[in-house]
Amino acid sequence: MNNQVSISTANIRGAFGAFFIPGMYTALWAGFVPYLKAKLNIGEDVLGSMILLLGVGSCLAMAIAGKLVESLGCKKTVTIGSFIGMLSLGIVTWCSTIFEATIALFFFGVGMGLSGASANLQAILIEKVSKKHLMGAFHGGWSLGGFAGAGVLLVLLKTLSLPVSESICAVLIVLFIAMLIISQYMLSFGKDPNAKVVKKSKSPLSFHPIAIIFGILSFVSFLVEGAVGDWSALYLFEDKGIVIEEAVMGVMFFNATMCIGRLLGNRLGKHLTSKQVVISGYLLGSVAMALVVLLPGYGSMYTYLLVGISLAMVVPNLFSAMGEQNVIPMTQAVATSTMLGYMGILMGPALIGFIAHATSLTIAFSVLTAMLVISAGIGKYAYMLMDKSKEAEV
Repeated sequence: MNNQVSISTANIRGAFGAFFIPGMYTALWAGFVPYLKAKLNIGEDVLGSMILLLGVGSCLAMAIAGKLVESLGCKKTVTIGSFIGMLSLGIVTWCSTIFEATIALFFFGVGMGLSGASANLQAILIEKVSKKHLMGAFHGGWSLGGFAGAGVLLVLLKTLSLPVSESICAVLIVLFIAMLIISQYMLSFGKDPNAKVVKKSKSPLSFHPIAIIFGILSFVSFLVEGAVGDWSALYLFEDKGIVIEEAVMGVMFFNATMCIGRLLGNRLGKHLTSKQVVISGYLLGSVAMALVVLLPGYGSMYTYLLVGISLAMVVPNLFSAMGEQNVIPMTQAVATSTMLGYMGILMGPALIGFIAHATSLTIAFSVLTAMLVISAGIGKYAYMLMDKSKEAEV
């Protein structure tokens, strides 16, 4: 045990940047989706298949992310993942064929998976070493980055009328320079240096019911976030009649309230339990998604404010639970939850694309509403299972 290892304010800021910057360039991708669809003249099914391969790349990267963090440390792994992600996204904006764009999206998924998994592992390490609850603020960094990215893209395209590919690439260059600077404050290590006993396992994943069920909840939560990010601009443009330059505002509103909710959400812990936050979040989120489907035009777009605030603290509470429980080795629990969760944000939207092609985006978003209602019930059972496991240890 190394009692000299501690977490500084600079480390916390560096970890915040590890969420903020990927959040920004993910929002750039979300805003580019309608342009890519129009540029390649493809349907929702083809676009969904392309996004599916993006998810495959991400999952493959997550399979090795834990080992890379252990050997290289958080700082290097986050930086490498972000470089791959940004470079690939820049290439996507210039691709002129489906094949080229699909390959570029695969590597974009690799970069996102690598940086996302390592950022979450870094966040959990900071919580464990500092003994502070900061997950909400870190995930708020992702949402703040998403809001900033959507806002910057909106200004460049609508206010300044600049070409979309050139605009995105210019922002990506600035973001990578920022990542190089901020990464200097990230954790250089990838394991808890103060841990007395570390549970070990040969398997990188856990099949314990707690890990699987919380992973499924993460999958649904990220699926909804991914659907909002990847499909909402197109949904508002095609189904709600919002002009294409303004359609990205729905994503911006969602990320804005998601960000506010997460940055301030840790205060909820003083008044509500984690279980109450998760279950109520799913129920309120289902109401908000139903309103997105039912309301016309700009009413639907502004309702994304309610979607964001409703779901803001669900994911941070799920990840913190995996870091705090003592039933499963932390690396296994986090790897399983992260894998399933990011499968939702990256592969889930592909499923929405298939549903939209077979029916419509309205039906697809209605399915999301139903999934949130079901998740409230699953969440109640998951926390009951967690409580029983804690009682058994005592």
